[in-house]
Amino acid sequence: MSNYTNIPQHNFLNKQYSRLSPNSTEWARIEYLLQLSSGYTSATVKNIWTITNPHMTQTFEKASKGLLTLDSWLEISLLDENNRMEKVCTKGFEFPQTGLRFPTGHIKLSDNIQPGKVYELLLLKIAVGKSYCLPDKTSMKDKYKLIQGFDSIYLFNEDEDSMTGTFKHDYVLFDNGKVLPCYVIQFEFDQKKEDNLNSPFCDICNDNTATVYCKADEMNLCYDCDEEHHLKGGKLVSKHQRIPINEKPKTFGNCQQHSDQKLELFCTIDRTPLCLYCKIGGSHSSGESANHPLVKISDAYMKSLVESKDIDPLIEKRKNQLAEYLQQIDYSIKEVNKNASIIEGRIYQVLQDALLQLQEETQKKMSYLVGDQLELKRQYDQIQWLESFLKYQQEVLTPADYLNAWSRHIGLRNEILNISNVPQLTIVEPDLRLEGKISVVSDSVQFKDTKEQQDEQDFIDQNSLIGTTRFRSNIFGKHQVSDKNQKLMKTLIQQNVQKDGQGPQLLLLQQKQKQQQQAQPSRVFQQLQNDTIQESQIDSQNSSFAQQ
Repeated sequence: MSNYTNIPQHNFLNKQYSRLSPNSTEWARIEYLLQLSSGYTSATVKNIWTITNPHMTQTFEKASKGLLTLDSWLEISLLDENNRMEKVCTKGFEFPQTGLRFPTGHIKLSDNIQPGKVYELLLLKIAVGKSYCLPDKTSMKDKYKLIQGFDSIYLFNEDEDSMTGTFKHDYVLFDNGKVLPCYVIQFEFDQKKEDNLNSPFCDICNDNTATVYCKADEMNLCYDCDEEHHLKGGKLVSKHQRIPINEKPKTFGNCQQHSDQKLELFCTIDRTPLCLYCKIGGSHSSGESANHPLVKISDAYMKSLVESKDIDPLIEKRKNQLAEYLQQIDYSIKEVNKNASIIEGRIYQVLQDALLQLQEETQKKMSYLVGDQLELKRQYDQIQWLESFLKYQQEVLTPADYLNAWSRHIGLRNEILNISNVPQLTIVEPDLRLEGKISVVSDSVQFKDTKEQQDEQDFIDQNSLIGTTRFRSNIFGKHQVSDKNQKLMKTLIQQNVQKDGQGPQLLLLQQKQKQQQQAQPSRVFQQLQNDTIQESQIDSQNSSFAQQ
């Protein structure tokens, strides 16, 4: 083990912290947890340092009281400048305002797994308590803020959740006291432990993959070598019993204490495999261990296979309870989505009514303004028309005729001045305003106890999804706006814009009742526009007449 302790970081650990004994129960627990989390039975622990201290332990116990507590693995090579290992071991983690992310379950190492390479992890206890769920791909990423009433944020990753057989949760915590560094673990991957997963090569030719196993010869053979050795080797060897390679009995390996001896016994108290030398002169030859009952290792193995197939009633009961709670949550999700859809429809109805009202009020103001505009333009164009005709007469009439026309022109000019006074303008202010607001409110979330949840079981849809990826992803699915309302909103945005300074071109919603209410004002407005067009045509004709 000296190969793993020759750098300053490990000198620091060796000086200040103690190591776990490889024979301890805690070592076995941590190694199995590591194998479970990595997904490899070949993960083999080399060193474990206990790094807890009384102050951090007391702080954690106080902060985590009554909260859900989980194991979390952190790769030491990924620690940042603010959280170097020596500082983490003595004072814990330094938390930014946005919190720190801690994974649980499956370990995804930053480097590809290489046999013989030493990896280092921190094993932590984290108090996640009640978690507020957010999608891992949310736009709030790196800007997380803890919601009141919750202890942590759970980041839901649908891609990882869809991976069968993989359990992985990521939490964001914000409190130094809710994270307790417990162990520094060094480990490597021992490929020999998973050799049974690979098809062995033929023991004779060493080139081809073995297809059969000969019990008498204890050899793995390929098809060609089996035929050559057994079928052509003589009458005696041809009677050897051979079985398919995948039915080959598993070997129990050699003893760790006596490497040249096969494992043959199993201690039912220590639950440890032993060889004959362990019983004769080894760990189980004297003292209390000498009285421990031993059985054949093959019998212990077969018994464990049988026992592992039995259904644990307590585990089964817990699974059924969790399934019932998942059904309740699924029912609540459906009801929340249904409620949100109803409120969405009401919001768009209020929006339509408000826009219709805005259109009506704006059209009234426009009618006043356009009416004054057209009357002023009519008088202005009339004067321009009269003066233009006078200039035309100056060019074509004889002096005598012009004098006569001039007299008539003065009379008509005075008539215009006396009769057509400048109208008084209608005062129209841009005083439209929005009063009131639309607010979506909800009662506060209530945490139900188990009895209340069971009382509501009758209301649960028995056909709801239980624990599937699609079910869990619905929790975080954004409430989708219906196609109809999406089109309405798009139309409102496109049409409520200013064009050439002529004022807003408001949306005329296609509703029969509203059209009937607007019919009369719309015809008046259209008539005023038509009058303007006709006067423009008259101006054009007069201009052509003057040029002639």
